[in-house]
Amino acid sequence: MKKEVRVRIAPSPTGKLHIGTARTALFNYLFAKHESGKFILRIEDTDTSRSTKEHEKDILRSLKWLGLEYDEGPFYQMQRLDIYQIYLKRLKESGQIYPCYCTPAELEREREGQLKKGMAPKYSGRCKKLNEIEKEKLAKNIKPAIRLDVQAVVSKNKLSRLLEFTDLIRGLIKEPLENIGDFIIIKSNGVPLFFFAGVVDDLEMKISHVIRGEDHISNTFSQILLYRALGEVEPKFAHLPLILNADRTKISKRHGDITTIDGFQKLGYLPEVMINFMALLGWNPSKSSKFKVHHRSSGIPPRRESSPSKADPPQAEKLLDHAKEHEVYTIDEMIKAFRIEDVNKSASIFDENKLNYLNGYYLRQKSDQELIKILGVKQKKPDPIKVVSVVKDRIIKTSDFDGLTEFFYQEPKFKKELLIFGKSNLENTQKGLTAARDVLEELSEKDYEDVEKLNQVIVSVVESAGLSNGDVFWPIRAALSGKEASPSPVELLWVFGKEESLKRIDRALELLK
Repeated sequence: MKKEVRVRIAPSPTGKLHIGTARTALFNYLFAKHESGKFILRIEDTDTSRSTKEHEKDILRSLKWLGLEYDEGPFYQMQRLDIYQIYLKRLKESGQIYPCYCTPAELEREREGQLKKGMAPKYSGRCKKLNEIEKEKLAKNIKPAIRLDVQAVVSKNKLSRLLEFTDLIRGLIKEPLENIGDFIIIKSNGVPLFFFAGVVDDLEMKISHVIRGEDHISNTFSQILLYRALGEVEPKFAHLPLILNADRTKISKRHGDITTIDGFQKLGYLPEVMINFMALLGWNPSKSSKFKVHHRSSGIPPRRESSPSKADPPQAEKLLDHAKEHEVYTIDEMIKAFRIEDVNKSASIFDENKLNYLNGYYLRQKSDQELIKILGVKQKKPDPIKVVSVVKDRIIKTSDFDGLTEFFYQEPKFKKELLIFGKSNLENTQKGLTAARDVLEELSEKDYEDVEKLNQVIVSVVESAGLSNGDVFWPIRAALSGKEASPSPVELLWVFGKEESLKRIDRALELLK
């Protein structure tokens, strides 16, 4: 009978949920769901000096926002201290641990001495040589930590000189036992360290696979020794590649850039986008025989005018160049396709352009009503449906919305130079805007609901006045929005309607005088 797949994510509440930890959670979740297994949440809060309730709440909230619902948990290590003592007793009875009375200063001097001699630093094991009288004397002033006696584990389990394990992503990994010194498993305050608590919890929770970042590879050998000392079999391991910035520095050191899920949410990225983006940070779905890479259309509607613009194409359209090389997948598609063997060994590069492309794509797939809700639009005038529809193709992040639409809700302030297109002049601008204003005044309110008719009207002004598009389309756009980059003039006329459009054009004509 096949053993049930059980995986876990075990963040420490010493900071907000980092994108690296969130990516690890996602890969565990995908693996569990693909294998019809269980995804478990464990909060590793044994670093009591740095763990906070605030960070714990952020982790839980961020996982929920991402949609990574756990099947069991959350479990808290500081609520499980009695369980660790049971396993510690097993190690004590088998003679595989000993008390260490060394002070931090003594350990640091020992470490510095080894480094000066060109040696890899590891504990010398001097407290293991203390007799009972010496231990009793030291115990009067010092509460000892507890160390694993590596040599005792080796002898008891008849281990070879090499420890090894087969990583599901990286293959066989080996480490000479001589490189591993006796390490602390319980601090002097009685709280277990990561190595020990994690092993005990994984045994108690029947974890079948440990999927975590590659920075934990070195920890794996110490944990394998603990499994051997307890007479248990370790789970299977898979170590994910690091996430790096474009300059190859670790993503955790982006010098103030946003790296937490909370930060990405506040910037205006969607949860489904973060899931899609993080999945591609190290996973190559094209390797799967069950899943073929596919691309989807941009979803950007055709623009309604051909007038010149100093800022076209908008940001969203610039990102279309990425469409051919960036994939869009739903969470269900990922679950169906995910295999841990398809995860890359090499580091993944955080590509902000890809993230922005994906977010813009996902936003454009939303209906206008959905976008109004996502964007939190409260204003009733102009019609929010119209406002959202004309800026939809320009939004990359939801946080862009206010900057793209502020002129809809307050009178824009600008200098008259903005009204004059680069190849035009004051005289032609006045002529074009005046002619357009006269024609627009003759239209009914109903005419302003027909974008195509508005476009035909403006085109007719250009032709009848013998002007260029820049003499007419541009000053209408600038008069209505006060911006170089904005929706097209006919879209703006459609959104504002007759009264507000003529009011703004009149202000612009006054400015031109």
